[in-house]
Amino acid sequence: MNNIYKERQKSLVKLTERVFQKLHPFVINVPLLFLIFFFLEIEAKGEGNSDQQPYFKWAESPLPIPPGDTHQPGLAGAFSGLSNDVLIIAGGANFPDNPPWEGGKKVWNDQIYVLSKQGNSYGWLSNGEFRLEIPKAYGVSISSPEGLLCIGGDRDNHVLPDISLLQWDAANKTIIQSKLGPLPASFEATGGALIDGVIYISGISDNRNHFVSIGLSELLVQEEPAWKNLPACPGPPRRLMSSVAQSDGEDPNFYLFGGRANINGKDTLLTDAYAFNVAKKSWKKITPKVHYKFPMGAPALAYGASSIFLFGGDNGKLFLERSQLERAIATAGEGPIKDSLQQQLSNSFKNHPGFNNRIVVYNTITHTIHEIDTLPGPSPVVTNAVLWNDGIFLPSGEIYPGVRTPEVLIGSPLKVTGEFGLLNYGVLTIYFGVLLGMGIYFSFRQKTTQDYFKGGGRIPWWAAGLSVFGTALSAITFMAIPAKTFATDWSYFLYNMSVLLATPVVVLLFIPFFRRLNVTTAYEYLEKRFNLIVRLFGSASFILFQVGRIGIVLYLPSIALALVTGIDIYFCIITMGIISMVYTLIGGIEAVIWTDVIQVVVLMGGALFAILIMFFDMNESFFTLMDTASAHEKFNIANLDLRLTEPTLWVVIIGGFFANLVTYSSDQTMVQRYLTTKDEQGAAKTAWTNAILVIPASLLFFGVGTALYLYYLEFPQKMDPFAQDIDAVFPWYIIRDLPNGISGLLIAGVFSAAMSSLSSSMNSTATAFTSDFYERLKGNTHGKELLTVAKIATLVCGVLGTLFALWMATSNIVSLWDMFFKVLGLFTGGLGGLFLLGIISKQANGTGAIIGLVASSIVQYLVVSYTSLHLFLYAGTGLVTCVAIGHLASLVIKDSGNEKGKELTIYNKLFSNKSR
Repeated sequence: MNNIYKERQKSLVKLTERVFQKLHPFVINVPLLFLIFFFLEIEAKGEGNSDQQPYFKWAESPLPIPPGDTHQPGLAGAFSGLSNDVLIIAGGANFPDNPPWEGGKKVWNDQIYVLSKQGNSYGWLSNGEFRLEIPKAYGVSISSPEGLLCIGGDRDNHVLPDISLLQWDAANKTIIQSKLGPLPASFEATGGALIDGVIYISGISDNRNHFVSIGLSELLVQEEPAWKNLPACPGPPRRLMSSVAQSDGEDPNFYLFGGRANINGKDTLLTDAYAFNVAKKSWKKITPKVHYKFPMGAPALAYGASSIFLFGGDNGKLFLERSQLERAIATAGEGPIKDSLQQQLSNSFKNHPGFNNRIVVYNTITHTIHEIDTLPGPSPVVTNAVLWNDGIFLPSGEIYPGVRTPEVLIGSPLKVTGEFGLLNYGVLTIYFGVLLGMGIYFSFRQKTTQDYFKGGGRIPWWAAGLSVFGTALSAITFMAIPAKTFATDWSYFLYNMSVLLATPVVVLLFIPFFRRLNVTTAYEYLEKRFNLIVRLFGSASFILFQVGRIGIVLYLPSIALALVTGIDIYFCIITMGIISMVYTLIGGIEAVIWTDVIQVVVLMGGALFAILIMFFDMNESFFTLMDTASAHEKFNIANLDLRLTEPTLWVVIIGGFFANLVTYSSDQTMVQRYLTTKDEQGAAKTAWTNAILVIPASLLFFGVGTALYLYYLEFPQKMDPFAQDIDAVFPWYIIRDLPNGISGLLIAGVFSAAMSSLSSSMNSTATAFTSDFYERLKGNTHGKELLTVAKIATLVCGVLGTLFALWMATSNIVSLWDMFFKVLGLFTGGLGGLFLLGIISKQANGTGAIIGLVASSIVQYLVVSYTSLHLFLYAGTGLVTCVAIGHLASLVIKDSGNEKGKELTIYNKLFSNKSR
């Protein structure tokens, strides 16, 4: 049956190719395209990696033979990590002469090995001639910006409190060792990690678990470091566990997996796992959907945004059998029974099959765990996993009880990109063709700057409202809101809803000023109310912010396109930038607005379609899925705490109100839409259209995030284990799990979101530059000259934004949602305050306004640098500071430079709400 479906699909694709060859390149048969969609097999394209397709490619690099020795027996418990782009392996223990069941003696080592990358391969810079101050093993290894930290360990079965720092001196080709302050007294370090500059160490003292921390900078300078005691991991004293730091989608966490304990003289396996939330300072037991017994001694590695790989490990079954035999031998008297028991113990060592070689991945967001691959041989345990040059290194380790491997395993992740296919490319081509066609159509109507900037007043209010809505949504909505909801919950939902609080203020206070003064840019009001300097500063701030915004909204869809096709992300950014620039450059604000209308339809329709397919694939009732999401606390919408450092109810509502007030009152991309309608009433309808549409849009895109969580909870094997950024979770679903044609439409939705904001930013930035700088400062200009300047400014803005996007592609950005709103609050809060100050304060003057703006910038810097205030409040602190200090400064410093400007307030009858 599957073969029949595949043959039908091939036939339909061939038919599609022949039909499109007959059609004129500029004639689009849309009904035919959607008819093909329905005939195509509506089935997810991929099931993630198949069982036959590996996730890793493995190579080996044997440890060098130490000077004076004849062979390399390998190491267990060695310290290993990075310093100055080399891998350091130091210390460790082994049985160099005979295995333990033949009476071999364990030896602690002090050799240091150094591995470097040499071209496309790796070579050893040290074969063990460098030495530790003392032989030691079984401590905690932490790679830090300063070098490899070797914490604790033991020697001859005696616990060591020592901490040393190993640094590679590349210039002199040598190891620099520094002895640091010790661990707390009687503290046996068993696990550790470095999180945001703080070292966290789990250990055992007084036969109990302990958990301590210290800043890296403090440890490096203090002879007697002041370790902070934190809540200890629940349960018995835990050894041989796996430890690693990773984000849970919201906060960094310290994870502990598996291990063993000795309880009342009896070895006990600990197959559970715990996570310590660094922000909340509390432990939580990990309960994967599918019950899993975590092994002991497995190397663990945090990878990407939310994955933790566990490489092999010992399930402990044979260990417990050996432990039982050892206890029986200890209590047996001399004779044949003891001899038999000793023979059984020796056989258990000799016949050991090796530790399991399974590679499993635990996702810290969905709390799912599953096997994805296997190691090429028995798993090395009691070693570390080190991420270096995008490769995963497992330095030596124990592969059988008492037997070490001399090999360093090097794993290369085999990352997968989607296959976009002919039909998907056809959908994108049609979409881009429509946008360019609209730009060409409206180019014939661009006779003056009035046409280019305001559309000649021909834009209906509903189209302008959709354009405002589409501009505000952008790719940040399409990708980052689902990603944030997938990783956390609905805590940010009321942030979106706060636009309903800000819109009445915008309609009553701001729109009347912009319409009745007949301005081209919002910043003209600042000159009329204050002076030219304030206008130029406001306009310049807007322009700089929009160039950055263009970079963000270009970067996001380029991630999706690179993920889809495997094309270099830089090529994607440049291509997207050029296409966007062309239709914006030639079509003006009319092309921008009408393409926004189309893009909103694609954006909303694509997201709705994705939700429906996810629900159909999960094959569960709607209410069952809602119960599951609720049980996983995915619908938390309001945190009633009084803290201002978290997205609590008050932070979300207050911060959202101020951020939306700033955006919809002082952002030229929004104000320009108010100016394109026929009259003031139409401008008000434009603002309310946007506000009302925010409700279904927020429900839709937050719903996409929840649906993605439920989907990957049900199908964890379909998630990308190598995902570097949570923001890519929706594009990954689109390209890997949606049918051909539909995925093309959804990717078009990603581009729709980006282009809607991109084109608006380019046109509005050109408007601001042409009107606020060129026309205002040069004077004696005419319409044709200004139109030419506007188009040049559009081009320059697009180029600068594209260059900024290329720079962003080289940066490590954890969440674009957080970044965008941090920038929004820091750099636009004071600008919004200028407008509000001018409108509500009759005493405000130009000097006071500038002082308020400078004070706002200083306060913002202090807030960000020295407080933990949540980023949602940045816009509010900037706006309130500017208004308050600007008003007080105006009362103290009299400025009679613009007395007429003091009439442009809400107290003037011309601008009262009743006046029309």
